[in-house]
Amino acid sequence: MKGFRISRFVVYFLFILTTGLWSCKTPREVARVNVKPMSTPKLLKNIENTGLSYDYLTISRINCQFSNHNTNTSFRVNLKAIRDEKILASVTKLNIPVVRVLLTPDSVVYVNYLEKNYFTDDYSYLSSILNIDLDFELVQAIISNSAFSYRNDEKDKDFRAFNSSVEEGMYVLQSQRERKVIRLETKNKAAKIERRMKRLDDTALILQKLFFNPDNFALTKVLISDKTNQREMKLNFGDFVQIEDKDYPGSIDVQFLSETEKLELNVRLSGFSTEKPSPFRLEIPQNYEQIRVN
Repeated sequence: MKGFRISRFVVYFLFILTTGLWSCKTPREVARVNVKPMSTPKLLKNIENTGLSYDYLTISRINCQFSNHNTNTSFRVNLKAIRDEKILASVTKLNIPVVRVLLTPDSVVYVNYLEKNYFTDDYSYLSSILNIDLDFELVQAIISNSAFSYRNDEKDKDFRAFNSSVEEGMYVLQSQRERKVIRLETKNKAAKIERRMKRLDDTALILQKLFFNPDNFALTKVLISDKTNQREMKLNFGDFVQIEDKDYPGSIDVQFLSETEKLELNVRLSGFSTEKPSPFRLEIPQNYEQIRVN
């Protein structure tokens, strides 16, 4: 894989930006209501009813500030999407093309304009980097600001493996396994956790909590904990605005923590449109080197 260095923060960001959390009007505060416990099916129904049902989506200005222990940089992203068909993310710096990624239901196409290479694949490579079961359906659910699961498991996809609760004045969906794992950890039974993971045939135990505003059921915070690899990601959404009578955040603050890394990403989004965009596709220059990722 000579000459191929896919920047990890770009990969993480390209996944995160597909949350589709943007702004195009003046931010406003969202009022809180008295929070009462709610069953998981009822909570999911409310979340689904408040999600964005789009046919076309364009976010023309996504300004990003990224930092880690040795890097501090900014860049801009443009995103276009057609429901059930494709999503194109274009990364630029100082108006110079850097990376473009085209997602379809069956494929991922990645073009690096700085290193003049590209790859085409299904979602297995991105899933392996992010250590989640990523697919096009999941990306669309996130774009709609709906509940989503990072595991390709039928019980997770319809949230039978999730519990609902109230925490920090918000509704929460969380993996059922979290309580069992925490209980085992407090009793110092690491071996039992390992046996449980093997029994579940998991390559990694990823636990997640999704926080929803009780007034509008908009996603406000996500906590993802990879117990196997000792890393976690935190996403906080703010600067809520109204778009087509729906409340969406206009900012995303992301923090990724592991034993060796601490990444931070601050995103501000604007230029939102649900009008049909002009036709788009991803052209690969003939002289670019194809990278084999499998």
